[in-house]
Amino acid sequence: MIQMSSKANKDHYGEFAEAARRGPVVHTSHGRQTLVTISIERAREIPELRDAIGGIDQADRQMRLARLLALGGAGAKLPGAASPEELDALSQYFRGNE
Repeated sequence: MIQMSSKANKDHYGEFAEAARRGPVVHTSHGRQTLVTISIERAREIPELRDAIGGIDQADRQMRLARLLALGGAGAKLPGAASPEELDALSQYFRGNE
C-alpha cells in the first residue's frame, strides 16, 4: 500500500490519482495515517459504499457484458437468444444484488 503526505497529494495530484487507481493510497499528516483513497471500482466492491455511491451505470454494465460475450463467456453458451438485459439480470441475481 502506498503512503503519501497531504502535501505530496496536493503537489502531485496526477501521480496520486494514478496510484489510487492501481491500489489504496494512505494519506498521512505529520507522519500519522489519516485517510485512505481507493478507486471507484474498488469502492463499488464494498456493499456499503456501492449503495452510497451508486452501482455501475448502465453503459458500463453493457460494455462489460459485451466484453464477456466477445471472450466466449458463459452467456455465449446459453440456449436461445438471451438479450444483454436478460444476461445482466441473471448476473445480478447470482451475485445477490437484484
